[in-house]
Amino acid sequence: MLHGLDSLQDATKTRLLFGCVVAVTFICFIPTLFNELLLTWDDNIGIVNNEQIRQLSFETVRWAFSTFYFRDWLPLVWISFAIEYALWGLNPVGYHLTNNIIHAGNAGLFALISLTLSKLYLAQHESSTLLRGNRIYYCALLAALLFAIHPLRVESVAWAFERKDVLSLFFGLLSLLVYLRYIRTRSDGGAYPAEFAFLGKPLYWLAVIFYCFSLFSKAMLVSLPLVMLIIDWFPLNRFNRAQIKAALLEKAPFILLAGTTSAILMTVHAAGKMPLSQADMPSRFLIAGKSIITYLQLTVWPTNLSHFHLHPGNIGSPGFEYLFPIALCIVITISSFLLRKRWPVVAAVWAVYLVTLLPVLGFTQVSSTAMADRYTYVPGLAISLLAALAIMALADKCSPSQLALNAVTAGTIGILAVSCYLTVRQISYWKDDVSLWSRAIELQPHFSGRMYAERAAAYKDRGEFQKALQDINVAITIATQKKRPKMEELYFERSSILQLLGETALATADYNYALSLLAGER
Repeated sequence: MLHGLDSLQDATKTRLLFGCVVAVTFICFIPTLFNELLLTWDDNIGIVNNEQIRQLSFETVRWAFSTFYFRDWLPLVWISFAIEYALWGLNPVGYHLTNNIIHAGNAGLFALISLTLSKLYLAQHESSTLLRGNRIYYCALLAALLFAIHPLRVESVAWAFERKDVLSLFFGLLSLLVYLRYIRTRSDGGAYPAEFAFLGKPLYWLAVIFYCFSLFSKAMLVSLPLVMLIIDWFPLNRFNRAQIKAALLEKAPFILLAGTTSAILMTVHAAGKMPLSQADMPSRFLIAGKSIITYLQLTVWPTNLSHFHLHPGNIGSPGFEYLFPIALCIVITISSFLLRKRWPVVAAVWAVYLVTLLPVLGFTQVSSTAMADRYTYVPGLAISLLAALAIMALADKCSPSQLALNAVTAGTIGILAVSCYLTVRQISYWKDDVSLWSRAIELQPHFSGRMYAERAAAYKDRGEFQKALQDINVAITIATQKKRPKMEELYFERSSILQLLGETALATADYNYALSLLAGER
């Protein structure tokens, strides 16, 4: 009777945990519903001008699974856009609402995963007091909110076309949650040998199916099999003689799916790869090391966030800004390995952080972007869980003193409140194209002519032609100074703006000059 009552109370607390995390996250991101679609930042290509999503039919599904439109393979993303177009056309509210709902769901799922991992740990470490009683729920709540309500999450949620991030993680978290459920409930293999017991478990195959859906949304989680293996090591403690073989064999279908998806995308991206002549391999390693540490820094101190990070190309002789992060990465990696028995949670979190960042560190560079806030969407999970555990450990140390415990509680609430404020402020920078590029220009004035050219296009779309002319003039000046290629595109754009301003003679002159550049006469 008492056990049944305890189970009922646990189920109630779990539902409250999930509901609270989802509700708080959704409310924090409500301002995204007032944002527009970004016509200068891929929403035009992926949604507004994408004729294939204008109908919802078998042909749409066939196209979604067979196309490499926009140099990517995103079948479930295209299908989701087709469903939305059928529901509300190009009304931006609908697309932002869907992203918000999925992100809130991701936060709730992460809370459940954190809770499950903690329970699996406690099942093997009964003497541990850190997460006893309601503390286990507080830790899961804190981990989920630290992840979900953070300025670094804004790019993945407030950018409609970045549906691929939130949707891929949604199915990835479902896969991991079901996998952990399978681990908790597995028993003998029935008709199968012990190491092949997973073959007869419906929960296991459900996890595989969800993983397929994750890869159908975006290939960001190709590293999920490695994450599962790390979790098998800690906290599941399956790297022993009795379980290691089964733990490895279980990952075979996941690895096969990840490998197949990676092979497809490597073929798709081959034509768009940045050649080694523009960014040699030593430069890519240096940029990767800097990115690893910069993402940690921005997690702790999320200031001056921008959507625009141009790849620096060949670095040449690296300075302190590249050498120090590389050295720090090496120190952290070696230290976490040497201290893996004393602090296994730190080693596991660092390993998960690295393997989930690996696909976006630029070793096979396929765009002009060196870094992006959205690249932290998956790696941020592990860091948030470690931060929550650290806060819980501090609270445990302070528990003899009510004053100290109150201070920790107040500090934690303060951190969440500040993070919420910064998140809402960051959302405002994604309100429309002008706001987005104005923020980039504010942070890096005269860094790139493209920023001014894109804002000029945004001003032109709004009918503010004089402002558009001012920006395109700056863009041409910067591009000329930096000897950028394809200058004709800027002159064609200025010609268009001048024509709208009624300056026909100047517009014609720019147009003819652009034609001469295009013909290679200048």
